[in-house]
Amino acid sequence: MTNRPLSRSRRRPLGAAALALALAGCVGYDYKLNERVVFEGPRLFVDYAIADEHLRECVAQAISDDRITRPEALEDLNCSQAGITSLAGLEVFTGLRRLGLDGNAISELAPLYPLRQLELLHLRGNRVAALDARLCQGVTKQIALAGNEALACADIAKLQACGARLIDVPAHCATPAP
Repeated sequence: MTNRPLSRSRRRPLGAAALALALAGCVGYDYKLNERVVFEGPRLFVDYAIADEHLRECVAQAISDDRITRPEALEDLNCSQAGITSLAGLEVFTGLRRLGLDGNAISELAPLYPLRQLELLHLRGNRVAALDARLCQGVTKQIALAGNEALACADIAKLQACGARLIDVPAHCATPAP
């Protein structure tokens, strides 16, 4: 049996498929041929409203860096030491798994309650005064809380009771070793 080269009619579909695959990875680009759009790439996700300027900038940078086209596709966000005071608007990113918010001025955590996929939450050095068991919804969480000096220590027990694993706690809530 001899190997014959593919006929032109059989090569065209293969070439078109290869071109389509190559273009599919090009987020946010349109491709034109003779001034006609032949391919529109997916667009970065922009349909969110975050009031806190610092959080908005951090989210926008993560969306750009990771080429996020849907809110649930954002899984990792590190906004530590960013000057954030409010998390309002973050609840739309329901795919978040790891969230770094150390060293900000955050006091209210309610926007995190809908984030059921959240596995790791770093809140060291913020202004958190109260915790709610709704943080435990979804997957088991690991939470870092050191440096939240206004935190009610009784609230830590609420998180432990619902299965959260505390990485660290504020010094005033730490029980001395026997």
